[in-house]
Amino acid sequence: MEGRIEPGHLVWVPFGRQQVQGVVVGFAESSPVPTRPVARLARPEPVLQPWQVELAMWMAQAYVAPLAETIKLFIPPGLLTKDGRAPAARAKYEWVVEALVAPDAVAARLRTAGRDSAQACVLARLLQQPQAALARAELRAVCALKSDSTFHTLAGKSLVTLSGDEVALAVSPEDARGTAGRVAVTSMRRSGGVACGGSSPGKSTLAAETGADLALLRAMQADGLIALRERDPLPRSIGRPECAHTRAPMLTSEQQRVWETVRTHAFDDGVRHSEFLLHGVTGSGKTEIYLRAIGAALARNRQALVLVPEIALTPQTVARFAGRFPRRVTVIHSELSTGERYDVWRLVRQGEFDIVIGPRSALFAPLARLGLIIIDEEHESSYKQNAEEWGSFTVFYDARAVATQLAAITQSALIMGSATPSMESYYAMQQGRLTLLEMPNRVLGHREHVAREQVEAVPVASVPQGQPDHAEPTVYAELPPVEIVDMRQELRAGNRSIFSRSLSAELQTTLSAGEQAILFLNRRGTATFIMCRDCGAVSECPLCATPLTYHERAQTLICHHCNRRYPIPQTCPECDSKRIKFFGSGTQRVEEYVHQIVPQARVVRWDADSVARKGQHAAILREFVEQRADVKVGTQMIAKGLDLPMVTLVGVVAADVGLYLPDFRSSERTFQLLTQVAGRAGRSARGGRVVVQTYTPEHYAIQAAAQHDYAAFYARELLFREEHGYPPVQRMARLIFWHKNEAKAQAESERMALVLRRRAEGLLFRGDLDILGPAPAFFSRYRGYFRWQILLRAENPSALLTGLDIPFGWRIDIDPVSVL
Repeated sequence: MEGRIEPGHLVWVPFGRQQVQGVVVGFAESSPVPTRPVARLARPEPVLQPWQVELAMWMAQAYVAPLAETIKLFIPPGLLTKDGRAPAARAKYEWVVEALVAPDAVAARLRTAGRDSAQACVLARLLQQPQAALARAELRAVCALKSDSTFHTLAGKSLVTLSGDEVALAVSPEDARGTAGRVAVTSMRRSGGVACGGSSPGKSTLAAETGADLALLRAMQADGLIALRERDPLPRSIGRPECAHTRAPMLTSEQQRVWETVRTHAFDDGVRHSEFLLHGVTGSGKTEIYLRAIGAALARNRQALVLVPEIALTPQTVARFAGRFPRRVTVIHSELSTGERYDVWRLVRQGEFDIVIGPRSALFAPLARLGLIIIDEEHESSYKQNAEEWGSFTVFYDARAVATQLAAITQSALIMGSATPSMESYYAMQQGRLTLLEMPNRVLGHREHVAREQVEAVPVASVPQGQPDHAEPTVYAELPPVEIVDMRQELRAGNRSIFSRSLSAELQTTLSAGEQAILFLNRRGTATFIMCRDCGAVSECPLCATPLTYHERAQTLICHHCNRRYPIPQTCPECDSKRIKFFGSGTQRVEEYVHQIVPQARVVRWDADSVARKGQHAAILREFVEQRADVKVGTQMIAKGLDLPMVTLVGVVAADVGLYLPDFRSSERTFQLLTQVAGRAGRSARGGRVVVQTYTPEHYAIQAAAQHDYAAFYARELLFREEHGYPPVQRMARLIFWHKNEAKAQAESERMALVLRRRAEGLLFRGDLDILGPAPAFFSRYRGYFRWQILLRAENPSALLTGLDIPFGWRIDIDPVSVL
């Protein structure tokens, strides 16, 4: 097969007594081991493009991962198979029907058409005089029938009646033609415009309208009446989402300034590789910059990739992009079935789409003419494949780093946007690796929406001098004021509710005005844990050694690590006491408190429990946008990227959750969450307000979030990172060992730490290198496994690990987002 095989081809190769699939990544003159010939191609065309092979090889090196595993990331689920079996994912086509005979010529062709030409002939003759009865002898002579069996068959189908020596139609002429399939051509003319936008109709359409099955259509094709061909079905959910078409608005002065920088650096004279960090406050209009950049890339015959952190953001995001670029957008996300993901991959590969939107896995879409990568809400931890996730993952990649490398390989522009950039991205900007674009003012949004209600706008500033003539007059809105409530003072005042007096009053005022509120809590369930008040024992998951969460509606305890369920104890398993108490509050409990304060409030919850089924993200969002709910109670999902004009109050029930976890990113995560969730309020001229409840109001992360002051937080946090050598000042790697025997987990971790220290000495490792541990992980037990970890801090930790013999049970996490 020399000359036929190319890099990226999927092939069958002999392996022992069986054949397995492999992907060609290159060619070599010799091999260090004996080889056997490639058996055959699995598919005629390469499944990977050259840039994908190059990126997979870079990922294998950067993340100390097997090349086979990085290659798999680019291949859609269901395409790979074993032992020559058919793949689980195959293209699904539908038959479409094309008329070859004019309607007025159909009758002349009916004599020999169809499954039974004798029945067709009798019906055709009767249809010439549908109101009359014809003699059997006449019909036998015209249709060359040897007996009356054809008449009896038609009578058995209730198509004709037999009376003496006469035969007559028993159904209307239309039904007679439809049942026999003789009206298929005219039916195609009638239904084509409705079903397929003027194109030839599908087999299913004709079957519904005429009863014509595939066998009948094949017979009609053989008779020259129609032609059958295959066509991609392009389901609306995964093909081309249809949204109301929108036009580009006039740019504000800030948008115009930012867009000129992007256009000049990336899109003048074609598409150039440029990397930007777009730091814009919530509501500053970052999405319009994305849309302008996509338009510029498309105008230069290049394609665009848009990454979003959560599937929950997809409906609003897709609507914005599909409305601006109709029939050019597709979506990749985890709710697609194996077949749907394969269809999207295949259609993107065929060039059916120019814009792909999705979470981190969308990075591997086969866009042949990629020219632009956008990472929205780039600070989100979900862009990093987490080593804590349960499953057989072996490549714990960071989509931001992979996107940066992909942009360099394909010579594409890269825009990373956020109101709260990650420490790594902002540090990279300061080091000169990213071009900073700033949009510090919030644009007053939804002016048309609130104008109908005659709500007065509260502008901060008019347009600065020198604004281009083509930009519209700009009204900037203030970011919502944030009130910090010290919950210690609430306790001293006798208020033991999870709602402060201020939040309760604001909630009542908001709902009385017909407005909406969002309440943020970083916990699911009803109560955080169950504890015995006599001996202090806490109900824990025996497999994960973490406290179980009480879910009142399900009347069960759930481990939020392994999702196992346990019955609620009636007595303490340690001391047999009945004095068991529920502590803490989850989203379910917050919902109950809302009903106590405002009984008539319509409340929806948006957390991992309430959106477990497919499509529930979009359903809950639609319910809230359409104002069929007054209060949304949720976890981290509600903090991200949603634009809700009627939300004028955001309440953070417990700002301290996670702030003091033993993880160097705890303060950063808290600041980002509080700033992002506060940004959900005041997106229209109605204004907004935010109430943050905390037991540590003096903490710099909470103070900076209340002031919407990213610069202050970054400066203070960077001092902490520099002092301890944490990212972004130094890079980090985390090695985690899993084993069901605690002693073996400890022994293997100690052995590996010794190997790493000797290896560092032998390699004369350049630069600073710290090897911390081994030690038990913070969550030391998970799904029945004991977990020990080693932390490396170095300029390039991969260099120490490359080529190292790493036994089964270890997970290597380069640039971890958590060390818990």
